[in-house]
Amino acid sequence: MNRRLLAAVALVCSLSVFQAHAAGGLYLGAGVGAATVKEDTSSGNFDETATGYKAFVGYRFNLLPIIDLAAEGGYVDFGKPSKTLGAQQAQFKIHGGYAAGLLIFPLGPVDLYGKGGAISARTESTIGSTTNSRTGTNGFYGVGAGFYVWKIGIRAEYERYLIKDVDRVQMLSVSALFQF
Repeated sequence: MNRRLLAAVALVCSLSVFQAHAAGGLYLGAGVGAATVKEDTSSGNFDETATGYKAFVGYRFNLLPIIDLAAEGGYVDFGKPSKTLGAQQAQFKIHGGYAAGLLIFPLGPVDLYGKGGAISARTESTIGSTTNSRTGTNGFYGVGAGFYVWKIGIRAEYERYLIKDVDRVQMLSVSALFQF
């Protein structure tokens, strides 16, 4: 009986330590994932996935025991998804800087969060010999979950980017971060 009680106390104490390190302060991170671009073009339906990556910096604010907020900025690159449409090669290149806010629900060493913000993106689409380039600021949103041990965190997240003149841009990624 004493061993079970001791194990339960150790578990509760360890969750408190994890949560204390997961909350509050500056963090840096980077991630990699599957970036998907979908677009109906005059040459056909483009729906391809490429390896995308991102780097970010943020600051997490402790507000209440049940909710935290974070401000985050970073850079995301959706890779170079390409596909042959008919007799023409099609390729999209989308990348840019972003600013976002996170609404975080800390659950011990695990966080659940929602994310929303804006991306200043450059989009380049090439179909055959025709290339179109656009830049603009667009919105995005996402959801994710994070796990923290000491000052190291691992995140899994889904983000949907509302890039003008592209039907769908989304990314499913895994990131690592370090909290100061």
